[in-house]
Amino acid sequence: MRVLYYVSDTNIPSWGVGMVYTHVRMLCANGINAAVLHGKRGFRPDWMGFDAPRLYRNDKSFRAAADDMVVIPEVHAADPEALNLSRRRIVFVQASSYIEAGFGKTRNSERNYTRLGYAGAMTTMPHIRRIVEQHYGIAAPVVPPCIAPWFFGTANGPRKKQVVLCPKPWCQDYPIIRQMLAARARALGWSVLEMADSPHKQVARAFQRAAIHVNVNCHESFNATVPEAMAAGCIAICYEAFGGRDFLRNKRNAYVFPTHHAYPLVEHTLALMASWDARAAETEKIRQRAAATAARYTEAVTERALLRFFRAFIRSSRKNRRIDASL
Repeated sequence: MRVLYYVSDTNIPSWGVGMVYTHVRMLCANGINAAVLHGKRGFRPDWMGFDAPRLYRNDKSFRAAADDMVVIPEVHAADPEALNLSRRRIVFVQASSYIEAGFGKTRNSERNYTRLGYAGAMTTMPHIRRIVEQHYGIAAPVVPPCIAPWFFGTANGPRKKQVVLCPKPWCQDYPIIRQMLAARARALGWSVLEMADSPHKQVARAFQRAAIHVNVNCHESFNATVPEAMAAGCIAICYEAFGGRDFLRNKRNAYVFPTHHAYPLVEHTLALMASWDARAAETEKIRQRAAATAARYTEAVTERALLRFFRAFIRSSRKNRRIDASL
């Protein structure tokens, strides 16, 4: 029996793909035969800084066995290629904003994971579990995401007066934020660092040196660079986006704005930059609470939940049952 994680071939940094590789690595370390299942032979993301066993769908030697469990991301949930790999399927929902897109042209009456033939579901955040169970017809235990370990272990001391940005091409607010910060930073004694498509460990080093990280991603449920900045001791300024309510607390562990409130966010960022030294006590309290938040998303926490899920799935599948919603 194998656990195969279906994934697209993309080299754009995405911690969603990073979590797939992390799951596979953890399962293998605990005696469960697992692999990442890419499309084109030889493809490998080069930004993560770690690896996991990989197989390729277009490799002539690849065949899905009858007892293989295939884990399919929500955005590919109705893809014929994914559905044809195995009858033993788990949908992995990391972003609630992609659920409907994943059903594609599926008829309204079939926009339900059980009706699509899924035997189980994994979600990453409490709000996603509620959505999937209420609207998409399947129990959806939470296997929380983790922050890569190289973001932790932040040294104390003064921070470089720098704002780190990690652009995503689909964030329509990003050009506004970037231009306004870049136009005013130098006069305030600050700099702006853009990290587009950068290796993960390089991003970690930048967060561990810089004072502020601004994230205006609107789509993701666990907006990864925000908790990564928290782990690294870098003050996060961000939108609530889809899942922020699960872990973000405005003025306690980050500065959090309603999604698309671009001008209030940038105005606050500029005001914080202008008064940074005078607000040291305020930002230090936020940094401490953010570190406590980040500590909830370690690899150890993810690994325990992941093994609990798969061991229950294996037991249930042997008895021809679905995953129990009490997980």
